[in-house]
Amino acid sequence: MTGMKYDTRYPSIADLKAKAKRRIPKFAFDYVDGAIDEESGKRRNRASFQQVQLTPRYLTDVSTVDISAAVFGKRYDMAFGVSPVGLGNMTWPGAEMALATAAQRANIPYLLSTFSTTSLEDIAKAVPDVGWFQLYVPKKLDITRELISRAKQAGFKVLVVTLDIPVGAKRNRELKNGLKLPFSFTPDIVWQSMIHPVWAIEQLRQGTPDFVNVLPYKERSDQGLAEFISDFTMPGVTLERIREIRGLWDGPLVLKGIQYEQNAIDAIGLGVDGIIVSNHGGRQLDAAPTSVETLKSLPDKVKQNTTIMIDSGVRTGLDVVRASALGAEFVFSARSFFYGVGALGDKGANQVVEIFRDEITRTLQQLGCGSLDALDSSWLSQ
Repeated sequence: MTGMKYDTRYPSIADLKAKAKRRIPKFAFDYVDGAIDEESGKRRNRASFQQVQLTPRYLTDVSTVDISAAVFGKRYDMAFGVSPVGLGNMTWPGAEMALATAAQRANIPYLLSTFSTTSLEDIAKAVPDVGWFQLYVPKKLDITRELISRAKQAGFKVLVVTLDIPVGAKRNRELKNGLKLPFSFTPDIVWQSMIHPVWAIEQLRQGTPDFVNVLPYKERSDQGLAEFISDFTMPGVTLERIREIRGLWDGPLVLKGIQYEQNAIDAIGLGVDGIIVSNHGGRQLDAAPTSVETLKSLPDKVKQNTTIMIDSGVRTGLDVVRASALGAEFVFSARSFFYGVGALGDKGANQVVEIFRDEITRTLQQLGCGSLDALDSSWLSQ
């Protein structure tokens, strides 16, 4: 079809995922693609989106539709953004900067992880208008203060506090692949790198990835990923710590990972500006409800008193529209973007942006809906 602004050999995120699986080493693909335990939560995330049906309304002019959305006083070109991934440059060398650059160009939010492999200061320069910072809350309050100060000074607009990692996850694929930081070059990892020479050469050129933002606070070397995260982060973020963070950050504050109604109510009481409904992409608790299930169950008193956003399982523009009809004001995806850069390198970042732009636009046109802002529960098939 003409008019598409992306490589039509890979017209969907599923196509990019298949390409990435062939193009990058197995340990790098497994890191992004894998989940916890039997990975049933990850599969249910997709199933939950696929079960949401929408009723189209015809007899209306949809020659133009508005897919933009406003959140925290800024209007973005889409109600869709890039979720954070730690150790992002392992998937593709330079992935984090490529995604940041694409997000700034597309005017969509880019969330940078505390556990990124590019410094927060460098990323902030690439996203002066759309940068959000995701904070994994350290055990030590002085480190929390320092990271928040760095994010503020760098110019990030929104602080997103992740709640759903009270302990590092035992992800079976990562354990089997022997992922550690700094990298432990086992014979298997060396072999996988050798049979993917384009990835290996670029990785050598860029340098071995590491959690650069927290290296000054690392007390031990050669730790597994789960062990390092468990040592660094709070074993359960408390309301008192959120209250302290609220006092340290004067911009929009978002809590990511909320699924329990009372947690949302307590967060609103502390002056939190928004929540991202999330089960961490099925990477933390295999029995957790899906984000769609949680979004459906949130009472009106929560939805009306804070900004509701969602991630986990988003793979299509149709999913963004589905989430909007369910009451989400903004939608995020991580794996979609990292499948993109894994498949096509830096070009993959723009490929994912344009796939979602196209799919959101076409879905609204097919529904007979003039804008994302016009979506509500009345569009859901009962």
